[in-house]
Amino acid sequence: MPLIIAAFWILILNLPARADTYLRQPEVDIVHYDISIELTDESDSISATARIHVRMRAAGVSGMRIDFGRMTIDALQVQGIRRRFRSGDDYLSFDFGRKFARDEIAIVEVRYHGKPEKGLLIGRNRYGQRVFFTENWPDRAHYWLPSMDHPSDKATVQMTVTAPQKYDVVSNGSLVRTEIQGDGRKLTQWIERKAIPTYCIALGVAEFSIARQMGTGAIPIEWYSFPQDSEYAARKFSPSAAALAYFSSMIAPYPYEKLAQVQATVAFEGMENSSAIFYSESSVREESASVDPVPHEIAHQWFGNSVTPDDWDHLWLSEGFATYFEALFYEYLHGKESLTRRMSEYAKKLEEDILARLAPIIDPGQPDPMKKLNSLNYEKGAWVLHMLRGMLGDVAFFDGIRQYYRSHQGGNATSDDFRKAMESASGTTLNTFFNQWLYQAGWPEYRILWRWNETDHEVELSVCQAQDTGLFDTVLEILFEVGDRREYRKFRISEKTHLFRIPMNHEPMSIRVDPDGWLLKTASVEQN
Repeated sequence: MPLIIAAFWILILNLPARADTYLRQPEVDIVHYDISIELTDESDSISATARIHVRMRAAGVSGMRIDFGRMTIDALQVQGIRRRFRSGDDYLSFDFGRKFARDEIAIVEVRYHGKPEKGLLIGRNRYGQRVFFTENWPDRAHYWLPSMDHPSDKATVQMTVTAPQKYDVVSNGSLVRTEIQGDGRKLTQWIERKAIPTYCIALGVAEFSIARQMGTGAIPIEWYSFPQDSEYAARKFSPSAAALAYFSSMIAPYPYEKLAQVQATVAFEGMENSSAIFYSESSVREESASVDPVPHEIAHQWFGNSVTPDDWDHLWLSEGFATYFEALFYEYLHGKESLTRRMSEYAKKLEEDILARLAPIIDPGQPDPMKKLNSLNYEKGAWVLHMLRGMLGDVAFFDGIRQYYRSHQGGNATSDDFRKAMESASGTTLNTFFNQWLYQAGWPEYRILWRWNETDHEVELSVCQAQDTGLFDTVLEILFEVGDRREYRKFRISEKTHLFRIPMNHEPMSIRVDPDGWLLKTASVEQN
């Protein structure tokens, strides 16, 4: 192994375990949120009660810290007994009043009120109608909900909303209760019985136009749009049933009770909240016929929501998967050419992105989740999956995907968990592949020279890796077009420069590098 490669892996082995700086509390686990919230038209302030079920992961736990930001706390109780607390800009800490045993559940109740600074958006939509929408990603839920605001801590959720009667309410899971109260307000209750990350907790309150259809396996599909945009919503969300059916067949049954597609006043074009996906109001209203990012957000229901990255460093397990499975859906609909075109577009975006050349997917120098919404975690993450598929073949690749999903469904996973699943399915050791594509910046930049040696009837092929981000160890396929014949040859490229001599009966007319597009790279080819 060349010294440059050896030095690189020594560096990798000495990197910190994670750049994610969230202060974890491994001795406690929030398993359920029971949220009751009151909304009015008279004020942007809310009144709420959060009953938080905390399971002890160790014996002797006597207190905890919760993420909570800048709202007024009226009271805090543990097991029905009022407790003192300490609060700062983004936290709330308290003791339980006694020590709890391992696996014991403590119920922490927080009553609070105020105007949320972030996370719960209260305002008006493009038509001047009053609306309420959550926008929790990546860690904004704690601005309106006391919580463990990190993807590693997942919980079930019950959402009870009391609001003026005119409003429709959508949230995660199943609708279990709608009641008109004595004061004329309406109470609406939803329950999500599957554990989800806080960034996927959804609440949408507006005067909606609601359309329903049955999806695959009796999963209801619902479209919530502003009445003025109901026809646009029908067009925008038209691929929902087909995408749901395709992903269910390729991965596993859909993990949630329903699929709601919701027009919302959020900044993100699409936000994959579990079973209640939010789309920006402008993306639904647009005149173009594009249905993106609908398949992408539906793919997130499996990857990101059900199987959630254990920390922000592994965001590609969410965004890279959703990006690639969106491309797979279009391959299913329109054929291989569609996939090839999308992967080419992803590669072009990476080539145009300076960051993608300078930083790896798993970047120990970038702790900010918002700055991880980049082409590394989306497009390069998708290319990691595409290259695995090309290397392992469809059978082993999709078996590995399904094995990974089954092993971590409803929980959390790391890139190492995914590697182990793919190794198990393929019987192949993949350390080198994962290390270079996740922890090394850039991609191979090949400079290829070839000449025909008439005397020896052979092609002399020189392959040089020109990138300055470290060498890659790959298998490079080259197509030699010889007369009316095509000859495919594969070469392992791991050094700075290789020289190959390939016997042939006739001089090739041309050569093509990676003809089927399975490798992320750039390549220049010259004939001497």
